[in-house]
Amino acid sequence: MLGEVSAQNSWLTVIASFIPGLLLIYVYSALLGKSSQPFPLMLEEHLGIAGKVMGIAYIIVFLILASFYLRFFTEFLEITVLFNTPTSLIILALLIPGTYAIRSGMEVIARISEVIFIVFLPLSLLLLLTSVAAHPDLDNLLPLAFISLQDLGYGIYLNTWHLANMIIVLALAYFTCQRDKLPRTLLVFLVTLTLYLSVAMAVSVITLGVAIVSSSNFPLFEIARSASYAGFIRNTEPVFVSIFNLGIFISVVVFWLMACYSTQQLFRLQDYRFLATPSAIIIGFHAILLSPNTYTIFRILRYSAPLIFGVFFVLIPVLLYILLLFRPRKVNEQTGSGLQSPET
Repeated sequence: MLGEVSAQNSWLTVIASFIPGLLLIYVYSALLGKSSQPFPLMLEEHLGIAGKVMGIAYIIVFLILASFYLRFFTEFLEITVLFNTPTSLIILALLIPGTYAIRSGMEVIARISEVIFIVFLPLSLLLLLTSVAAHPDLDNLLPLAFISLQDLGYGIYLNTWHLANMIIVLALAYFTCQRDKLPRTLLVFLVTLTLYLSVAMAVSVITLGVAIVSSSNFPLFEIARSASYAGFIRNTEPVFVSIFNLGIFISVVVFWLMACYSTQQLFRLQDYRFLATPSAIIIGFHAILLSPNTYTIFRILRYSAPLIFGVFFVLIPVLLYILLLFRPRKVNEQTGSGLQSPET
């Protein structure tokens, strides 16, 4: 999508999205500092009954995003490795371990995410460096910075709504014992992600060219398919597919978890883990009914998703922050705020 919008300068839009990413970190950190309740209860804390209604809307949004990531994951598998495999079968195979992960608790999901990140980052960087060293064509990046302001702005926005997925920190912050280090952690995340994505986009353009990047559904998979290590190790795309699948699996489970946790908080339930099974049925059916084909999935990703999730993950938190600027609220001294570490 970035290749289609901003052509050879798509990697520059990723770097430019660092600025709105910083603003999002500031907004999320400020909301945590002014709130004594985790998300989505902080909406009810600041907005009353309207906040409770918005919290219910967020539950639906989290379920939709989990369904969308699940369907995107399924389409990737069907196109790359699991040809002619029924969509429902792949979805079922993913929902079963997802249900187990949520029922196991948040700490298990966090540990799995750490392991996946440690494995994913070095292997993916090795893939990118190997690919760009094999057939580099730096002329594909030219003309440099030749892009209209409209395309630049749209490209930055496409990156920003993905960066805004860190809205989950508004809930997860209350599960850490070192909350004061949260802004720094988010900054490290932002720097790492923007650098990696900009390198990935630049390598894709250098290796494949703008035309292929713009028309291919999964350019990085094309790079993995053609990459060669030490001159004789080839056909490494199964490794790339496995790593990519783990990353998408975590994306599905995290927003699935947010839907369950938000439901528990809003309706004052004792636990969220028993919601894993019924919500799995909702996510599975919605993932199947979401789109009849891959083309529609990518149209949703380009047009509907940036609008819907941009409103809920970017616009509403920013508006809430502006509202709190004009209506300051003192945090309860006993419960503290989301940026105050609990007493040990």
